[in-house]
Amino acid sequence: MLNLKKAIAGDVAEGVKAAYLDLKWEVPVVVKLTDNAEHGDYASPVALQLAKLVQGKPLEIVEEIVKRMPKKEYIGRVTAAPPGFLNVHISPGWMTARLDDVVEQDISADFTEGKGKSVNLEFVSANPTGPMTMGNARAGFAADTLANVFKSLGYNVTREYFVNDAGEQVRKLGESVLRRILQLRGEEVEFPEELYQGDYVKDLAQSIAERYKENEGKEFTKEDLTNKELIKKISQEAVALEQAKNEETVREVMKISFDVFTSDRKLREEGFMDKTLKRLTEWGETYEKDGAVWLKTTKYGDDQDRVLVKKSGDYAYSMADIAYHQDKVDRGHDIIFTFYGADHLGHVSTLAFALKSLSTKAEFNFPIAQFFRLIKGGQPVRLSKRRGEVATPKDLIDEVGYDAARFFFLMHDLKSHMDFDLDLAKERSEKNPVYYVQYAYVRLQSILRKAKQEGVIQEIGEVVELTSEADLTHTAELALMREMYRLPEVIVDIAENFAVHQLTYYATGLASAVHFFYKHVPVLAADDAELTKHRLQLVLAARKVLGQTLDLLGISKPDVM
Repeated sequence: MLNLKKAIAGDVAEGVKAAYLDLKWEVPVVVKLTDNAEHGDYASPVALQLAKLVQGKPLEIVEEIVKRMPKKEYIGRVTAAPPGFLNVHISPGWMTARLDDVVEQDISADFTEGKGKSVNLEFVSANPTGPMTMGNARAGFAADTLANVFKSLGYNVTREYFVNDAGEQVRKLGESVLRRILQLRGEEVEFPEELYQGDYVKDLAQSIAERYKENEGKEFTKEDLTNKELIKKISQEAVALEQAKNEETVREVMKISFDVFTSDRKLREEGFMDKTLKRLTEWGETYEKDGAVWLKTTKYGDDQDRVLVKKSGDYAYSMADIAYHQDKVDRGHDIIFTFYGADHLGHVSTLAFALKSLSTKAEFNFPIAQFFRLIKGGQPVRLSKRRGEVATPKDLIDEVGYDAARFFFLMHDLKSHMDFDLDLAKERSEKNPVYYVQYAYVRLQSILRKAKQEGVIQEIGEVVELTSEADLTHTAELALMREMYRLPEVIVDIAENFAVHQLTYYATGLASAVHFFYKHVPVLAADDAELTKHRLQLVLAARKVLGQTLDLLGISKPDVM
């Protein structure tokens, strides 16, 4: 499908160049969707931008540009509006004539934005020292949808999960499990607050203790608390068990497929931090002071340089992240996303400065998933597994259903706090946004089923053969077509600003146009048989576009509701 907004911006730019040959102006032409169809489908304030440069009146500038704009078949007419807007009306005939292309061709066939480019999205990456959280779900669904968008534009997309199976927190999990094992045996041992307290630790303790007894005949004692190698071994086993549960959750519950699982422990064993530190030193990005190694982040705008290697000789926390991102660059990724929770905001700021020291043209992005609240009966729901309330992604999906859980999370900008209305998510009515969108798809399906029953078409998915070139002109037909042809620009905009919530807005707007069309246009009751065929072609095209939108969102396409 043609990206109309992009095409019109190019047409206006050509008109500007032709009208003002000597003008040195590199500002991109702005084209926006209008709020009122009477003012056109798209509008550009280009004349207002040019007024000072060419010393002219905006309305007169618009007239000069319009005279010299290339004549394109998709443009019906161009008008000027005070104080100096250039309004473009899309041709109804062009929209009607292109319906068969929409039905028959891949919607993304005209996209070239991602050709030859590689995108890496690392997300969820739930810490395997405990169960997956609801926050992982919010970022997970957003990142997965963004990956779908990039893929539709032709990018080579990699979904990556970083397994945090090394470091001090992993050691603490091993000690927590060992102390719980001893307590389960009736031993009197302390359990410091900084260790992991959840009930899941008891489950791990029981499972690991049984395995050791069965396979090695070992009974744990208090003396084992000083055995660092044993604690390390228990840590790895506990992490492996929790990681397996988390992977099952993303695969079976969240329905997200990852291309790569990267182990922090394996990277460390392969010396990836040593290699990166050596590179940074060779590039002149580090220095030694007070027995530590520092990274020159102040040269990139940071308020202070950052420690890479502590006085003790241990690597700082940020060193692993820097090395991991260098590893992604080494694998050939051009655009790199790392999704974090709101509690990592300070770390992300520091990391962004640190990564500027890497010798690479790769683009780094660090979306932050803000906090959210679950609301039930108008009141916040406390996340508590012990109390039997919603606490994990599985709990939520069991409560409201997969489609509702995913759609509701995607409705809100990841950067903003949100309230998740459990009551609304469970409601089976058009008040529920996901129900409203899916019901529009069902209505299109119902029209096609009836057309097959009446013998108008042989198969629901077949292209309708037209023998005339009559244009669709009903208000509801035009509104639906205008909304359909917007999908390419929405996809491109999301790839540029990463705001996947725009796709839910688009889905809702397209669904609204479908419902309006269904209510006011008698597809199978038209007096003219050829008009019926044209309208069926529109139904097929609308189903294709709405179906593609639901696929991008990761939402199912029901036949009946």
